[in-house]
Amino acid sequence: TAGAGMKSKICGEDNRRDVLFVLGWGTRLDDHNLSWLVDLTTEAGFRVHLLELPTDVRDFHRECVAPVEKYQKKLGEHIVLGFSLGGLVAAYLSAQRKTIYLSPWWGIYGDKLRKTTLRLVTKTGLGIPLLPIDFSKEETGDLAKDADWESVPKRVTPAWLREIVKAQKNMPPLQENSIVFCSLKDTVVSLKAIGERAGNDVVLYNGGHELFCSSSRELYREDLLNALLG
Repeated sequence: TAGAGMKSKICGEDNRRDVLFVLGWGTRLDDHNLSWLVDLTTEAGFRVHLLELPTDVRDFHRECVAPVEKYQKKLGEHIVLGFSLGGLVAAYLSAQRKTIYLSPWWGIYGDKLRKTTLRLVTKTGLGIPLLPIDFSKEETGDLAKDADWESVPKRVTPAWLREIVKAQKNMPPLQENSIVFCSLKDTVVSLKAIGERAGNDVVLYNGGHELFCSSSRELYREDLLNALLG
């Protein structure tokens, strides 16, 4: 494992170039649709280091960022690939080559988690999973599998949410050599936050929150390869 509460997996071990892939909240190493993106990356000649983030944290930097930084030290020159919550973690990392973001969770979407309640619950710091997640399986992508969705926690703690909001607020400037993929149909993360941070330097795709879970994903194979190899 990469660190306390963080699991890891390496694919394409015979390849020489490294990609550090930080997964999203609730995304498992054995996610069915994730394998499409992993296969694309390994077939392009990369060794992929997948890191599965914990779904409940009390200290974002200590439990999410620090274990990933520790794993990074094992690698030479590499690309960082961050999906959703992994994109928030990646915002705090130093990448020697480039960072590729997939639907990064840089802000809360619209009224998801109900803004008024959000302001209140983030002040409590309670470690009890009281808050229901405010998105559905269908919002992740039209290829989403029931088996994968069943493993996603259905409630989160106010303490966890407070840490996420604080991390989103305190992000450092966007790194040079960053590429951002997102969908205008995404109803899980804030497109406004992505736009404010990345400007027009984004690659748009047609689908839900997870590009690799979209039935149109093959249309963006070349864009992904260009991002990795460019």
